[in-house]
Amino acid sequence: MTRVSPKKLSVSVRGTTYPIVIGMHLEKQLVQVVEREGRRRIAIIADTTTRRLFGNRILRLLGKSGRLAELLSIPPGERSKNEKTVSAIQHALLKKRFGRDTVVIALGGGVVGDVAGYVAATYLRGVPYIQVPTTLLAMVDSSVGGKVGVDTKYGKNMIGAFYQPRAVIADLAFVSTLSKEQVVNGLIEAVKKFMTSEKGSLAFVEKLDSAHPLKRPRVLQEIVYRSVRIKARVVMKDEEEKNERRILNFGHTIGHAVEFLSGYRLPHGYAVAYGMLVEARVAELLGILPVSERVAIDRYLARFGIKPSGLKKYPVTKVLRVIRGDKKTRRGIPHYVLLNSIGSVYVKGRQYAHPVPERIIRKAYESLVRA
Repeated sequence: MTRVSPKKLSVSVRGTTYPIVIGMHLEKQLVQVVEREGRRRIAIIADTTTRRLFGNRILRLLGKSGRLAELLSIPPGERSKNEKTVSAIQHALLKKRFGRDTVVIALGGGVVGDVAGYVAATYLRGVPYIQVPTTLLAMVDSSVGGKVGVDTKYGKNMIGAFYQPRAVIADLAFVSTLSKEQVVNGLIEAVKKFMTSEKGSLAFVEKLDSAHPLKRPRVLQEIVYRSVRIKARVVMKDEEEKNERRILNFGHTIGHAVEFLSGYRLPHGYAVAYGMLVEARVAELLGILPVSERVAIDRYLARFGIKPSGLKKYPVTKVLRVIRGDKKTRRGIPHYVLLNSIGSVYVKGRQYAHPVPERIIRKAYESLVRA
């Protein structure tokens, strides 16, 4: 097996710095992070799938290091990402008498990371937590940056907080358990970042076999590292998404609406890809993005099976209705991230997201559906 040395970077916000480690078989690094937290009681939060695959291994690892750990699990999937789940975990911790000496380990994908992070942010007014992402989507995106929270019947991620982890340990060995669809789901989030900020990094995505990503572990590591590096840089400038961090929302205004309308059956990355199709077309209609660049984006996403015809399942009228309640609105007006080229975001008046008339969104959406 190809030897992969860990790659490291860090995030500094509000006077604190936490490490991000990306590599293979990072058990030693996880134990070191836990040891730095002192003699704390550990609550590992996972979904039932992750518990079955990795839970006992992590418990044994921590047990050998002399740490007292317990594992709590939730049902897998976006439907568990709600306030009921958070309350159930908090009550379980209270029943077991976990105190302020608790450290939470989020062992899982984006749903587990968001839920466990929100539990940590609110349990006893806040206890530390460590992100151990087990999906590629969580590794390249959601485990970094401190956004935690839950969905409601009104939309995705509507309740939550900015609460930074103590560390992120992204062990690429976990990717061996993922399906091709799950790998693509994560790759699309990396592609989104590269399309906004780093066009040259798209070449690494093209080198990876999404059906067998660990055949080239260094390529996979580079994709995760570069994606996280972009996010870390943006988060350090704008932790609470008041301006520049909004570039990470390219494709998300439309994508979250589509994901919501699918009942969360459509994977997040795929929904974002549909959002990128629409939002690139919007930029073209506004005269910001050249036609050739928009066509290149369409072709690039088509290699992942993302085609405009997939939007037919989600009527534009319903999409617009969901968007009106999106948390990214300003004074009731939805804002969109627009590209002026692949790798570069349109900035006007020092703003990174912009209001767009609904008629333009509708025109862009309908033109793609008819294509």
